[in-house]
Order: sequence, then structure tokens, then C-alpha cells
Amino acid sequence: MVYLLNTEISDKKVLKVALQNIFGIGKFQANKICIYLGISAVTKVRQLTPEIKNKIIIYAETNLKLGDELKQYLTQQTENQMRIRCYKGQRAKFKLPRRGQRTHTNSRTVKKLK
Repeated sequence: MVYLLNTEISDKKVLKVALQNIFGIGKFQANKICIYLGISAVTKVRQLTPEIKNKIIIYAETNLKLGDELKQYLTQQTENQMRIRCYKGQRAKFKLPRRGQRTHTNSRTVKKLK
């Protein structure tokens, strides 16, 4: 097991897939990191040298919002939407779906908890 950016990553995984375990990195960002650093996307995590691991960490910390910082940003956005009373903010306030999902048959568990 390897720790990258406060996330435990398996040695056996391919780098492109392993980077996606970090909160805030998806398929596109993982691919972008591999291309930027010139690393093959099918390289296993155990094959990485400490220098390359450091380069990945430095690139991610300088160019991306990850982990707790991203979670804090998202909660601030939701609170701001509630404060300005926009549609998404009002839906979030009442714990209802915000992106147009139906509520007639779905999201009953949220309604029961109210």
C-alpha cells in the first residue's frame, strides 16, 4: 500500500485507476496527470520511483483542489446558494433532489427522515 495525498492506494493497481481513488480526481484528471508527467497510464503503482511519486503530489497540490479542501469548497458553495436563495439552495435546504430528479416515487428515505 502506498499513501498519495492522504489516500491509501493499492500497489497492484494501474496508475490511471489508482489516481481515481483520490477524492477530486476522476478519469479525465488522472489521464491528464499521466500525460503531463510522461508516464504510461498502464504503469503499476509499485513500479513508480519516489521521484515520480513526488512529481505527482506536487502537480496535484498546485493545480487541483483535492480531499478536504474540495469538500470544504463544495459545502461553502451549497451554503452560499442557500444564503442567496437560489433554486438549488432552496432544494438543498429542504433536502430534496437539486438536479431535476423526480420526487414522486424516489427520494422517499430523505422525506421520512424529516
